Amino acid sequence: MREVGDLGMVFREPGDDGVFGNVPVAWSDLMPVRSSSPLSLGVVAAGLLLTAGGAAASSLTNAALFDANASGGNASGGGGSVTNGAWTTVLDYQNAPGNYAAELFLARIANPVSADFISPSAALNAALSEGANTFYFWADGDDPAGGTAGFGLNLFLDGATTTAPSISAFATVGGAPVTDNAGCTSGYFLNCVTGAGTFTYVTGLTTITLTNYVVLGRGGGAGGEDRVASTNTAPFAFPTGPNGVNDTYGSFTLTVRTAEPTGGVPEPASWALMIAGFGLAGASLRRRRGVAAA
Repeated sequence: MREVGDLGMVFREPGDDGVFGNVPVAWSDLMPVRSSSPLSLGVVAAGLLLTAGGAAASSLTNAALFDANASGGNASGGGGSVTNGAWTTVLDYQNAPGNYAAELFLARIANPVSADFISPSAALNAALSEGANTFYFWADGDDPAGGTAGFGLNLFLDGATTTAPSISAFATVGGAPVTDNAGCTSGYFLNCVTGAGTFTYVTGLTTITLTNYVVLGRGGGAGGEDRVASTNTAPFAFPTGPNGVNDTYGSFTLTVRTAEPTGGVPEPASWALMIAGFGLAGASLRRRRGVAAA
């Protein structure tokens, strides 16, 4: 019996035992024999690496919360800016020129201590895992000049620019969210941008959906929570506690679902692996036949 090929599963060749001769061999006769050459292991390892690589994980890279009127837009938007009632995860944006706004603090747990906050940040990059990813938010105070009907939320995924939110929602305090496509929602640089009008973001085989968004309290009034201050200047410093002004606060959940690859046209990496495999198989076959002939 001679080994043919060198791709981890190697078959006996027709004629090895003098029975088959030139008769085509049935699938049942293609019995694998053991092969542990470096070549076979290398090809198998390459295939495993390509298979395991999958799609790159997505992340939340910015967010903006803003006061809104009944249409879901910020009432103070004008001249391309949101001038009142907006909060951003971008660090050091309190009282930016032409804007009366503040910073949006995020954490992954409902009762964070100061070290648990992940934003604001000069470069927020909150990785999203498969399944539900819940974030809790706090925004110091409130500015009714921006609108009193409820609060809009713009989420920016995978480095989306400030003018192109990935997901946009609007909710009243304690109410259910709706999609927001108003003409003046807040970008993370407090600019006036059109809402995405969707709860869903798709990248490759991965779908990310806003499955929950709730505002539990409006800032500035009695009661509620008081965890953060309005500003956080560079470099980022964790919130130190109450400042005497209640926060607008709540939570949102992003649910990640990644589909299994289906049949059809292979990805370019798969084509490359198959072509390399066929080439290596042919080269190995010629080499082995040359050795046998000698």
